[in-house]
Amino acid sequence: MKKYSKILGVTLTMACLLGTQAHATKVEVEVSNLFAEGGLALTPLWAGFHDGSFDTFNAGETASASLQALAEEGNAAGIIADFNASSSNGVTGLVFGPEGFAGAPVIEPGEVTSAMFNIDAVNNGYFSFLSMLIPTNDAFIGNDAPDAYSLFDSLGNFVGLDIIVVGANVWDSGTELNRGFGSPFLIGAGAEPRQDENGVVGLSNGLGVLPGGFSIIGGMTPAGYSIDALAADFTAQGFEVARISVSEVSAPAAMSGFGAIALLLIGMRRKLFGHKA
Repeated sequence: MKKYSKILGVTLTMACLLGTQAHATKVEVEVSNLFAEGGLALTPLWAGFHDGSFDTFNAGETASASLQALAEEGNAAGIIADFNASSSNGVTGLVFGPEGFAGAPVIEPGEVTSAMFNIDAVNNGYFSFLSMLIPTNDAFIGNDAPDAYSLFDSLGNFVGLDIIVVGANVWDSGTELNRGFGSPFLIGAGAEPRQDENGVVGLSNGLGVLPGGFSIIGGMTPAGYSIDALAADFTAQGFEVARISVSEVSAPAAMSGFGAIALLLIGMRRKLFGHKA
């Protein structure tokens, strides 16, 4: 009987482990670039799942070096490093464009792409994101530090997220003058070097360039299309820039495994103790 009790104990432990794993939530982050043809592209979207404490940026304050790199170059390496340093339990990654031009998987106008992440309500119940608009000098989309999105209710039930980022919510990092020169994702954007703005993070005023600047309108992108004035003007009333959703992905395999263990326990109980339904 000790032998069978040991087997039951191991089996019960397996069942408990599977039950614990069932609390983990696999989610899909889907990103849609809502610009029409001739509009702006998005750099691979940085996604971070955390406990609500990670500070992406603060409106009205000087941008961090990591935010500056993302807003001016689309480089998320600094943000990822900051995120990993702030939380050992955080989950982070990038959502790349489905194709993109050679060497740069950006999310072009009209494209939809996604990536999967494994999170839980306790450690990763809040969502933050960042992505640069290109070609611009330092315009980006993302959520201010106090506004991380909660993905679970008070009982730990997944509620998900579906947001539309409008033009009025596009940010400017305040780090580079908006002169057009040196804007990424633009062929022949001028040879003049970038100029420091020495400002703070604030809402973007759009694509209007400063006197003596270089307009991106009409410029050709490496993807083979030119920037159209109407399609790229995200300052228009109600203009929709991007859609970002976080939805739960069902995990039948994990539940099937738990169900199989449960059936095995029932079967062994009947065999060992003569239980009848």
